[in-house]
Amino acid sequence: MKSFFRKSLACMTAAAFAGVMGIGVCAAGVLGDADNNGTVGSEDVRAVQGFLLGRTASFSGNADLNSDGRVNAFDLCILKGKVITPDVPASVIPDYGTQPNTSATMYDNFRQGSSSYFFASDGWSNGSCFDCVWREGNTAFKDGALTLTIDRDYSEQYNYSGAEYRTTDHYHYGYYETSMQAIKNDGVVSSFFTYTGPSENNPWDEIDIEILGKDTTKVQLNYYTNGVGNHEYMYDLGFDASEGYHTYGFDWQPNSITWYVDGKAVYTAYDNIPSTPGRIMMNTWPGTGVDEWLKPYNGNTPLTARYQWVTYNQQ
Repeated sequence: MKSFFRKSLACMTAAAFAGVMGIGVCAAGVLGDADNNGTVGSEDVRAVQGFLLGRTASFSGNADLNSDGRVNAFDLCILKGKVITPDVPASVIPDYGTQPNTSATMYDNFRQGSSSYFFASDGWSNGSCFDCVWREGNTAFKDGALTLTIDRDYSEQYNYSGAEYRTTDHYHYGYYETSMQAIKNDGVVSSFFTYTGPSENNPWDEIDIEILGKDTTKVQLNYYTNGVGNHEYMYDLGFDASEGYHTYGFDWQPNSITWYVDGKAVYTAYDNIPSTPGRIMMNTWPGTGVDEWLKPYNGNTPLTARYQWVTYNQQ
């Protein structure tokens, strides 16, 4: 909620300086469909944004989202919210997973509409195979879940924007679990993992759960110890991870990592196990230069993964 108000204020301020507050037109048609093509999407955001900044004189569709008789910064902010996190009632997303351990050492219930342990990455890029910049605005709490969305980057500095959530604290040995609905689309990744690295003056230690959008009937399990990876294991889920919530977890111990799906142990690794405490993280991102791994990304936006909760239990 605080993030929404900050973005609203920023939109209003920018519009005021541009001298466009109160300017606007209303039209019949689909509400929010600024370019009048029958659908509401990122191109409509571009159309309204260009109009408010004076780059275009008008548009043909209906962008008066707050029904006040004009198109202004309030409408732009509402439209961005609709495009980045489309309305998907929680009741239509089935939950096939196990219930969270509410007595765990750390339990963050995103269904309540906030987080006590995580914050959003904002304004920087991982580079390498990540074809995006992290934007706080691509994270939201909606319909009983945390949403992480891949979208265009409207600053035009990067091709796309992604979303990443990370804990303030670092965690060590124990059981980690989340309830997630993954994205189904070639070229993208939905993830849950622990990480620390050189940016924190630590060795690169990481434990991964990654669902590749090219085939959401499988999950890739992996880990890095002091930057050494190549431990990938692909597990056949027996279901489509994009069609509902399932639980994914791992038990990290000094001499092993055991991964779980819906409460069932599916794979254990014993070789060169990481030992450095890390942050708990989730992110969604499009790839570049890794077509053999992810398949080429086709540019579809917005794409949203959803998370209901995260737990960590020291054990």
